[in-house]
Amino acid sequence: MKQLLKLSVLLTVFTIIITSCGGSPESKLVGTWKAQKVETDFDEQYTTPEMLRQVVEMQKETYFRIIDDSTLIIVSPGNSHETQYTLDSKDNTIAYFFDGTPGMHNTLGTLSSGKIVSESTTPLGKITIYYEKE
Repeated sequence: MKQLLKLSVLLTVFTIIITSCGGSPESKLVGTWKAQKVETDFDEQYTTPEMLRQVVEMQKETYFRIIDDSTLIIVSPGNSHETQYTLDSKDNTIAYFFDGTPGMHNTLGTLSSGKIVSESTTPLGKITIYYEKE
């Protein structure tokens, strides 16, 4: 009888541990993500310090919310856009697309060490944004 009770308690504890660690990788992204750090590598002959400051501030004002395993809302001053997103389990790349254009994926960034790192190249140079979940 004691063996049965011990086994029952052990199975209950094991079940609690397994279910608490569960959930899809996408569900761990649910929440609000804001830019914590913005790095620029722009050609200085085409930019001014004021322009760089404005670019960095504009990036910090834009954030996004991941609502569930597929819905992402991009929020910028005076605008918001609801999109669908996917997480590539092979390389942790997050891509998003709008309902009317499911074949046109835009890369949001790569999930790495609890941050989403977004790199893009513009005519002025490269910009890297590090988003953290609030």
